[in-house]
Amino acid sequence: MNIRKLAQFSMLLALSVVGSYIKIPSMVGSLALDAVPGYFAALCISPALGAGVASLGHIATAAVSGFSLGVPIHAIVSLGMAAAAFCAGLLAKRNLYLGATAGIIINGLVLPALFIVIPAFGMPFFLVATPSILVASILNVALAAMLYSVPSLRKATYGQ
Repeated sequence: MNIRKLAQFSMLLALSVVGSYIKIPSMVGSLALDAVPGYFAALCISPALGAGVASLGHIATAAVSGFSLGVPIHAIVSLGMAAAAFCAGLLAKRNLYLGATAGIIINGLVLPALFIVIPAFGMPFFLVATPSILVASILNVALAAMLYSVPSLRKATYGQ
């Protein structure tokens, strides 16, 4: 990783930590605007860099929330956030809407569905938590896509 990418990663991760304090009301407790910089990085810089920012951003939100679901669960969610941002960034190279849709589906539906097989959570958790997780996913991805669509931000970030 060169100095420029390291600086971009650091700045976006810092913004992600700031976003972790902007909570989205839900029963989960760890929903926030922490993923906006991760999705923006995935769209504008590289899917891998975005995955790193999104993953660590979730850990920041979980820490701020007191690891409400437990450290192992938040570690799984962190990996899922990385996958969502990576896929969104990768697919956005073809089409921004395709990438955004993939990020929303993976983060808002697929990740909560993983909790169905965990006995302590199961189907009741999925049914109660998914609507707010889906709304948070839509907000994070939509804000990142809107920022990406600003030409001056793309130029400043990536030189496009």
